[in-house]
Amino acid sequence: MKTFHLSAAVTVSAYTTVRAETLEEAIELSQDREVFLHFNGSGTDPREDWCIEDVDGDLMEIKEA
Repeated sequence: MKTFHLSAAVTVSAYTTVRAETLEEAIELSQDREVFLHFNGSGTDPREDWCIEDVDGDLMEIKEA
C-alpha cells in the first residue's frame, strides 16, 4: 500500500476589534494585522491581532504535498 502526503487549505473563523470612524476605515486598519491562535495564555490581543479560537472550517483544495 502506498503512503501519500497531502496538504489542504482550511477555512476558519477569525475575529478582531477595531476602533474607527467608519466600517471602511475599520476594515482598512484590520488588513495589516496578523492571524494567531487565541487561547488562555497565548499572549494574543483581539485589539491588535486577528484571533482564531476554534477549528470550525472545512477542508478544501486537497492535493499531494
